[in-house]
Amino acid sequence: MKRYFSLLVLCFLLISCTETEHESALQYAEPSSLGFDAELVSEIDSLLIQQINEEKIAGAVALIAKDGRIAYEKAFGWKDIESGIEMNTNQLFRIASMTKLITTVAIMQLYENGQLSLNDPVEQYIPEFSDPVVLTSFDEETGEFETRPATRSITIHDLLTHTAGIQYGFSGQTFGRIYSDSGVPDLGTEQNRTIEETMALLGNLPLAHDPGEAFTYGLNTDVLGRVVEVVSEMSLANYFTEHIFIPLGMSDTAFYHPGREDDLATLYTIRDGNFLPLPNDGSSLISPNFPVQGAMTYFSGGAGLTSTALDYFIFLQTLLNGGLWDGNRIIEQETWEMMITNQIGDLWGDNKFGYGLMITMPNGAEDGLRPVGTLGWGGAFQTTFWIDPGNELVVVLMTQVIPSPYRDELFQSFERAIYTSF
Repeated sequence: MKRYFSLLVLCFLLISCTETEHESALQYAEPSSLGFDAELVSEIDSLLIQQINEEKIAGAVALIAKDGRIAYEKAFGWKDIESGIEMNTNQLFRIASMTKLITTVAIMQLYENGQLSLNDPVEQYIPEFSDPVVLTSFDEETGEFETRPATRSITIHDLLTHTAGIQYGFSGQTFGRIYSDSGVPDLGTEQNRTIEETMALLGNLPLAHDPGEAFTYGLNTDVLGRVVEVVSEMSLANYFTEHIFIPLGMSDTAFYHPGREDDLATLYTIRDGNFLPLPNDGSSLISPNFPVQGAMTYFSGGAGLTSTALDYFIFLQTLLNGGLWDGNRIIEQETWEMMITNQIGDLWGDNKFGYGLMITMPNGAEDGLRPVGTLGWGGAFQTTFWIDPGNELVVVLMTQVIPSPYRDELFQSFERAIYTSF
């Protein structure tokens, strides 16, 4: 009996320790204790309230962490103006291209496990990408085009670095027409389709240039999402859940959220100077009902996820920790270092690109903004993030506006408020 009682006590202690360790993974601290001055909170508060009052955004959630501890986490404005529902810090946001970094980590996990090589040709996993061709001419009236053979196959590395020659349809009229005529969506879709069939269609379409010749932002990471499915023999949604979201406790991140309409921030737009909810008239890149309605079968590895500021912070802090969170490792330190190394040489302007992340370089840095070596990206619906390794800083800002002429104004003012405070 005593032995049985001792086992019960031991089990209780183990459970208690586990719960305590999990709870301690998220740590909060006063901004001043992390080196921020007293103006940080008031500066950011004032900025976001002003943006709301001027009808440039409906609401926002901002999160700032330093040295692994959250110094600032606040919600502002409205989840839905028309219904008078206020924004809260647990709001769901469509994160669009912030999905890309998660898909990149999935690919790097498979690389670590020896399940693929970064030099593998993509046709090894998606046969339709065999014998790629490059666009040479396009008839705007008929939509017909001519091509020539590409100089080589597309590799996984090309896809990770956006150097494959694959564009987005919204990047220009030519590829917009080619993709539209072939039924290839840019972002998520409510239609009953899969990335298996859509990436097969994309594989038969022309490239903008030979693989490796230029940095061309496009559907590369959607192709990688399909590669994850083929290699893992799982849907991309299930792979993310099992190998990233569950280990990190990211319970609010998914492609679709049926039944959670009340948690989803309303998507707004600015048209002819008017701030209004995005109309459901097919005139935008996505339906305002995405991702809570529709077939919910399309897992866009480049733009399909919805998340919260806190969930996404956990993911980013894990990467800054070298792949480790609360005792759970999702990638190795060496892999993270590969991801944050310039992988595109002299291509693409002042800043550079690693695997899934833009790297701020000396020519791309500005006084008062993120410093050299900072890693980041954003999403089409006006969400953004960055990781500043030098200052041990992780920042997430979530809003929901597409398109917005005030995006750069907001993002730069937000950065300046942070970097002038310490």
